[in-house]
Amino acid sequence: MNQNKFKGMKAVALGTGGGPIVSGTRAGTSTAICVDDAVYLVDCGMGSIRNYRNHLGWGSLRSIFITHHHSDHIYDLGSYLLTGWQVPGESFSRQIQVFGPDKPPRAPALDEQHYVEVACCTAGHAMVGTKEMVDALLSKVFASDIVIRMIDERRSSPFEWVQGHDIKVPEEAGADPVNNRHPEMEPFLIYEDEKVKVSTILVDHRLCYPAFGYRFESEYGVIVVSGDTAYSENCIKLAKDADILFHEVIDLEAILKTFPEGPTRDGIAVHLEESHTSYENVGKVASEASVGVLVLHHIVPNTPGSADVEKMVRYAKKDFAGPVTAAEDNDCFFIAEGANKIKEFPVNG
Repeated sequence: MNQNKFKGMKAVALGTGGGPIVSGTRAGTSTAICVDDAVYLVDCGMGSIRNYRNHLGWGSLRSIFITHHHSDHIYDLGSYLLTGWQVPGESFSRQIQVFGPDKPPRAPALDEQHYVEVACCTAGHAMVGTKEMVDALLSKVFASDIVIRMIDERRSSPFEWVQGHDIKVPEEAGADPVNNRHPEMEPFLIYEDEKVKVSTILVDHRLCYPAFGYRFESEYGVIVVSGDTAYSENCIKLAKDADILFHEVIDLEAILKTFPEGPTRDGIAVHLEESHTSYENVGKVASEASVGVLVLHHIVPNTPGSADVEKMVRYAKKDFAGPVTAAEDNDCFFIAEGANKIKEFPVNG
C-alpha cells in the first residue's frame, strides 16, 4: 500500500513475537500506528525493521515509543535510527522523537531487603534512561560509522535527525521502583502533533520498572498497545473504549516446556508468571475496558510451533464478546476514515 495515499488510521503488526530469542516465524515485538501519512512506532523488536520497510517509508516516520528496556523491545532501535539517516531517497523527512522510560532513581527490587541484595549483586552496573540510550547509540555504538559517513558522504550530524526523551512519571502517582512499582494512576499525555495525541501509563511488568503502555488518539479513533504487563487496572484505564487493543499474551506451561529443568527455569518461571498476562485472563482486560477489537501479540512462546494461538483466541472469547484475533507478522488493522469502528481486520499487505 502506498503510505502517501493512505487516509485513515491503521496498525501494522511488524513483529508479533515476545522474548529475547531468534525465532524463525515471528519478528520481535513492534507495532506501527499510522494516521494518514504519519507513522508512530511502538517498540523495535528483532527483525521488525525488514517488515517496516515492506510497508512504510522513512519519510513517514515521526516518533518511536519504547514500552520498556527489555532487550526484545529495543534490539532493532539502532537500526531504525541509522537506516533513515540521510540516505538518498530513503531518508527521514523530520527529526525523529524517541520516547521511553526514564532512568529509575534506584534499581528495582521486590522490597527493601531485596534492594540491599540487588545493590550488591549489580555493583558496577547501572540502568540508563531512554535519552542516554539513544545518545549512546549515536555517539558510541555507531560512532565510527557516523564519523566516516559524515566525512565521506557529507552527511550532517545524526543528532539533527534524532532526539531522545525520558518519560517522567508524575510525582503525584507516588511511584517507586521498590515499594510502589505499579501505583493506581491516570493516563498522562506525553506527545501531541496535528495528527495524534499519545498518552501513557505505568503497567505491571514485575521488576522491569518503569514499563509503559501507550494510547494513540486521532480523529479516526483510538489504538492502544499494552506493553508487557500482568493483568493491570492501569492498562484497563488506558484502553477504555479504544477501537483496537493490542495486548500481550503468554502460555506459561507451553514456554516452560521449551526450557530444560533446573534453577534457571525455576527463576524465569516466576518472572514470566508475574510479568505477563495469561491467555486465560487477557479477554477480561478487553471486556473491562470495553474495547472494539482485541488483537493478541507479543505471543509467548515464540519458538516455531510451540504456541497454540487458536487456544489463546478461544479462551479470550470466553470473557470478551467482541472480535479477537492473534496477529501474525505483517497483519494490518484498519479504522475506517471518519468513523469510530473497525473497517476490516486483519489484512495482509
